[in-house]
Amino acid sequence: MSRALEGDVLMLNFRIRGLPSLVAGLLVGATVAVAAPAADFSVAAPPAWVEAIAPDIAASVPTEQLSAGVHYLLTDTQTRVDAQDRTTYRHIAMKAANQSGVESVAHVQIGFDPAYQVLTLHSIRLHRDGRTISKLNAAAVKVLQQEKELEYRIFDGSKTAHVFLEDVRVGDVVEYAYSVRGSNPVFGNRQFGRIELQWNVPVHQLVARLMWPAGRKLALQPLRTALRPVVTEHDGLIDQRWEVRDVAPLVVEAGAPDWFDPYPFVQWSEFADWAAVARWAEPLYRRPVVLGPALRAEVDRIAAAGGSLPYKAAKVLRFVQGEIRYLGVEVGPGSHAPTSPDTVLDRRFGDCKDKSLLTVTMLEALGIGARPALVHTASRGTIADLQPTPGAFNHVVVRAEVDGATYWLDPTRSPQPGTLDTLVQAGFDRALVIGAGTTGLSDMPAAPQQHREVRMLIDASDGLDKPVRMTVVTIADGSWAESMRDSLATTNRDDQQKNYLNFYARYYPDLAVERPITVADDGYANRVTVTESYRIPTFWTRNEGKKRLEAGVFAPDMEDALRGPRQTRRDAPLALGLPTEFLHTVEVRLPEDWPI
Repeated sequence: MSRALEGDVLMLNFRIRGLPSLVAGLLVGATVAVAAPAADFSVAAPPAWVEAIAPDIAASVPTEQLSAGVHYLLTDTQTRVDAQDRTTYRHIAMKAANQSGVESVAHVQIGFDPAYQVLTLHSIRLHRDGRTISKLNAAAVKVLQQEKELEYRIFDGSKTAHVFLEDVRVGDVVEYAYSVRGSNPVFGNRQFGRIELQWNVPVHQLVARLMWPAGRKLALQPLRTALRPVVTEHDGLIDQRWEVRDVAPLVVEAGAPDWFDPYPFVQWSEFADWAAVARWAEPLYRRPVVLGPALRAEVDRIAAAGGSLPYKAAKVLRFVQGEIRYLGVEVGPGSHAPTSPDTVLDRRFGDCKDKSLLTVTMLEALGIGARPALVHTASRGTIADLQPTPGAFNHVVVRAEVDGATYWLDPTRSPQPGTLDTLVQAGFDRALVIGAGTTGLSDMPAAPQQHREVRMLIDASDGLDKPVRMTVVTIADGSWAESMRDSLATTNRDDQQKNYLNFYARYYPDLAVERPITVADDGYANRVTVTESYRIPTFWTRNEGKKRLEAGVFAPDMEDALRGPRQTRRDAPLALGLPTEFLHTVEVRLPEDWPI
């Protein structure tokens, strides 16, 4: 599960942090262009329930606040939930303040998931010098099936409707409106979403509206905002409306931790608490009553090998990590519903949902208690501050109870050698364990501490006029070992040697490789030791002014670890990475005794 859906794909894609992905930006990943068939979208007037809002075309441009030359005059989002489904109407108006802005506003993109959503285009208009020109031509709409997360081996089947506008000039305002009806059936018509109240670009008028069936329970949670909606009731619906004007941009400095989210927003959810989310997920992760022949045979093979329960649990984990490659087919309900373990084993691929359910199924078949657990790899423990929804999570791991001890296992990692006690466990602060009796989030270990030691030997004992030998021994434990092991497995040894050489050549420019790097991997202890051997032809230089030989001694790895942030005057916290214990020693051997 990689997509943290806020009710549907559209709402997530329009996460308002920078230029909205529905409006501007280059496509990444695999893209297939097709002529838009009638089924992909329709053209019609907005639904009757939509409140018409005219953009303020004459609004002054806050030039000093602009990003990419675009001023958003209006962003209007209206969502109506009925007994069967939901419809979201969006209305955007943006002004090209300079040539960079022209490039952005001239390309309209609208994302939707055809597995369960229907797109309707209402209008595309260009405003120039008091004139309004219609730009909506159905024949010019191109529908692209793009896999934005292809590089992460995830296929979701989403599509994007593109319109490339002709004759757009500086000062023009592009205004467009559309609606998307439908919600992912995996949620069983339980709705949720969020309303963003500030962007990192200026917005002249921001309007959000939520129409909800009267008598149907709804939880609202505002975060970092005192703004309250104007509430009315009509046609059996509770109508809530938020509006703010002249919203200044909020820009987060580079280097902030992923969990840091200072933006104000309002969450709305039909899930009352985390227990309700767990109950929703439980049938999706139900283990098969009877294992298929191939899966039964694999479980029996591990059982027949003998060993303790921790030993068997580690073997199951390594089997799923190593034998089931990571690939997610997350079309429609597949965004959150795992594939059956027998199918995953047969096809030998799956995403985090699939691999976790397969791991749980195999562990339980061996008499080891295990449950899937939902986590968020970036938000981590801050999910506890959110209104409970399935959209709070983007990853699935496994909680296993083995011989009275609790282990958090991630089947999507590269194969982890060693025992349950030496491998690096998943650590994301909070998790929602899927199982009967779950009433809230569970504490899980924080990110594990990293241990690394670098021993550098500079051997000048052959003489002051001789080349110097430099040996670097790096000892990595735990997560550092697993990271280094993965790097060594995915990069050929020659390229790895070049990378290491170039790193130290910043300090000793004429550095040369004396012997190729060697690697000692103690999987049982989860320790990797890398030894590098170099020669420095001109370590010593003559200082004629002081009539002496001189040489510099550096600790490059430590310097690299303590590199400062690009922005030092900041409001956002600074991400320092995982907790690290790092020891760097430098030993210099001289050809004679020197007073130090």
